[in-house]
Amino acid sequence: MNFGVHPMLGLSLALALTTSTALAADPPPPPNVLQKQAVSAQGADLKVTLSVDRLKISILQGDEMGFNSYGWFCANRQPLTANENYIKNYGAYLTSVATQELKRLGYPLAGKGQATAFDVDVNAAPDFRIGGILTEAKHELCWLDNKAEGWVHYKIDWALFSEKKQKVVYQATAEGLSASKDKVLELPKRAIVSSLSNFLSSPAIMEALKATEPTPAQPAAAASGAAGMAEAAPGTVALKGVAVAGGGALKNQAQLRNAVVTLETASGSGSGFFINKDGHLLTNAHVVKGAKYARIKLQNGDKAVAEVIKVNEQADVALLKTALTDSDALALRTGAALEVGSDVYAIGSPLGVLNNSMTRGVLSADRVLQGRRVLQSDAAVTFGSSGGPLLDGDGRVVAITRGGVESGKGFNFFIPIEEALKALQISVAP
Repeated sequence: MNFGVHPMLGLSLALALTTSTALAADPPPPPNVLQKQAVSAQGADLKVTLSVDRLKISILQGDEMGFNSYGWFCANRQPLTANENYIKNYGAYLTSVATQELKRLGYPLAGKGQATAFDVDVNAAPDFRIGGILTEAKHELCWLDNKAEGWVHYKIDWALFSEKKQKVVYQATAEGLSASKDKVLELPKRAIVSSLSNFLSSPAIMEALKATEPTPAQPAAAASGAAGMAEAAPGTVALKGVAVAGGGALKNQAQLRNAVVTLETASGSGSGFFINKDGHLLTNAHVVKGAKYARIKLQNGDKAVAEVIKVNEQADVALLKTALTDSDALALRTGAALEVGSDVYAIGSPLGVLNNSMTRGVLSADRVLQGRRVLQSDAAVTFGSSGGPLLDGDGRVVAITRGGVESGKGFNFFIPIEEALKALQISVAP
């Protein structure tokens, strides 16, 4: 007998919950849950968008989750315990139900719009994300032909995360209950909606959504006169860069490392680096994938928030902007190719924790792979170094770290800085 088959997902809780030997006992009554009305976003004229992160399951394998019985007379009452399949898959169903309910209530959901086939429309990224953790689930159900009578009780820890502030702005635990004396469809779904409604009933959520108007992301051609930006050719933004410091990369390594930051988003961490003193940074597109904002951590431990200005996914590069001014920045090497065999230096945050590590290597090749130019070097990089700079002996950026090849291969690939600037339609002049 299937338990809670949902026609849209085709997911059966019979595959997710384990039944054991039948027990003879009277079913307990449902717990008392005060049901509140969710605040609707219809007519609220929200200027922000939301998305739902995949909900997590904190229930452990083997935890008791109530009872099932079957047929018209609710015979053969059996206990339920969570198994591996439930813990692995039920979060996707919770996420789908929550997304549908937010849409029904009129909350604007983030889309997947793209400016071109290769450029990402960063305005389509969410301003807020809703997440949750299912901490408790109890069922007392009697099934017949995928319909059930009885009750389902969920307890979910919900949270609202602001991308711009890069922090949780509201969180609460909300119970959800669905009950029926007749056999009906989707009692588990109704319990999810009940919990979400209780969470959304708080006026604090709408206040948070209305409190901060989102800053429109800068298009490829920014407005003339913006800080650190000036209009160049149509579709191109000219940035004022910095001159290279004398003495070389080794002598100035402390200053060079200060210009490199650790970047964190919901999808992971990586590296980035300042290219001027007006707060502009370069990194990989995959480091900030799907985000409008990212947390940055400086070499001295200070933290700030950077806005994603432009992304080119095909070239795997992105431009960000922070409110920081007069920060250490890196000069760029453009117009003169670096000779194979030259010394190079990579700076990044391996594993996301070894901040601003500097490694030395040799430029071993300047080649084309799959139609795209890349630089090859044995300078050591690993996960978390993506988006960091590759420097020449003078300390100028020649490329952006794309990511490490399998450990032990002795070489890694980097995106030439000229290719990165071209893909983002920006120019940087000292």
